[in-house]
Amino acid sequence: MPQMPRDSAELSLRYFRPPAGLDRYFQTIFLLETYPHEGNTITDFVLPSWGIVSWRDRSTMSLAFRDGEVFDSGLSGAVGPFDHAVRLECGRLRQWSAILLPAGWSRFVDAPARDYANRAVDIECDEAFSAFWPIGDALFHDPPDAQAELEIILDCLSQRLDAPAREDEDRIDAIMMALMDARCATVADLAQVSGIGRRTLERVCESSFGLAPKMLLRRQRFMRSVTQHMLGGEQSWIEAIDEIYHDQPQFVREFREFTGLSPREFARLERPMLKPVLLEGMRHWEEVSEVATAF
Repeated sequence: MPQMPRDSAELSLRYFRPPAGLDRYFQTIFLLETYPHEGNTITDFVLPSWGIVSWRDRSTMSLAFRDGEVFDSGLSGAVGPFDHAVRLECGRLRQWSAILLPAGWSRFVDAPARDYANRAVDIECDEAFSAFWPIGDALFHDPPDAQAELEIILDCLSQRLDAPAREDEDRIDAIMMALMDARCATVADLAQVSGIGRRTLERVCESSFGLAPKMLLRRQRFMRSVTQHMLGGEQSWIEAIDEIYHDQPQFVREFREFTGLSPREFARLERPMLKPVLLEGMRHWEEVSEVATAF
């Protein structure tokens, strides 16, 4: 599978596109290796995202949520879908992560996504994530070998594909495609484009996407603006603002709500760790958006 490295003095990131079959359920799989100077840590934050599952060779990562809760992760952890930036700090580690698309949450996690929205858990302590237990048990016992470790992850995930698909998977795919359509500005639009009734739409969104339809649209609008800013060579925010925003002040208010920062403060950050992760996610959604807008 194609992989893309992004290295700096203190970290290395390698992305692996999920193979056919798993690509419906996972946005990307990536290996993060950090090696800050002795006694130092690396800090950054994750922008609003889908669920993420991770396995690491040591417990040196903490996550700080908007409500002030700090989660000190063990050797394997999961973050549910979230609607605001989460601050993270880590020391030296090797970590594999997989970003769960909503269909992936439905198929691989035995609990509604809304139960884990904006929170983190240790995978090994939560039976809802038992599909991922074999991965944590098998990784990091031998000398580092990215390809061998990737094969372990893919083999374990592929076994889950033998189970029957959940009944809502087609609805989830339809909602996902509608979310990628920039013309969807309201929940009514989302229901019409996806071809799903309002009540069913709300049920599926909270169960598999983890957030209500209105929040999903707001989050998508915000992320389109950030995408445009970052992929456009860090162009001015005025040029990047999504056209669905009424005006610049509305955008600035929502930016602060999602990140706790102003757009200018965000642009000044180095984002050493997760800017590349975000860019890889942008690549994925650009591909999906091309399909969505072709109809």
